[in-house]
Amino acid sequence: MFTARFRQYCADKSGISAVEFALIAPLMLLIYFACIELSFMMLLDRKVTSASSSMGDLVARAATIKDEDLEDIFQASRMILEPNPLEDARMRVSSLYDDDGTIRVAWSDGLHLEEYEEDKVIEVPENLVPEDGSVVYAEVEYDYESTLGYFFTTKKTLRDEFYLRPRRVSHVARVRDD
Repeated sequence: MFTARFRQYCADKSGISAVEFALIAPLMLLIYFACIELSFMMLLDRKVTSASSSMGDLVARAATIKDEDLEDIFQASRMILEPNPLEDARMRVSSLYDDDGTIRVAWSDGLHLEEYEEDKVIEVPENLVPEDGSVVYAEVEYDYESTLGYFFTTKKTLRDEFYLRPRRVSHVARVRDD
């Protein structure tokens, strides 16, 4: 009697789909939310890239940069990061020049990111700065904090940098208001 019932129990296939679903559903939900989280981070990373390239491009188009110009450029670059909190963005734009094969800082300005000292030696990719020329160096950092808070439990710093040659002049001049 017991063996017959056991055979009948093993041969019964009803409800097997429900059991399979119960086993697989948590894993599928985990993968689904992880994909959402990853897509949020990738979207913000693309925005950081776009903000740094736009900031560098706006500076590289100018012949001179004044304080109010730089404030506008920083604000425009920060707006690219919306709807993320704008106060979390850290930016720096610098003009680098060639000094007999050594790359130095002509000027630097930062927003929540420390400025480089003038004449500081900077390491850049080889043959990037033309001889006796300059480049605009734009950097943006943003700490990604998970909106879900489950898959990425720590902050991940998203960072990008761009080097652009000045368009209208050989060196972009920085005019500071006194």
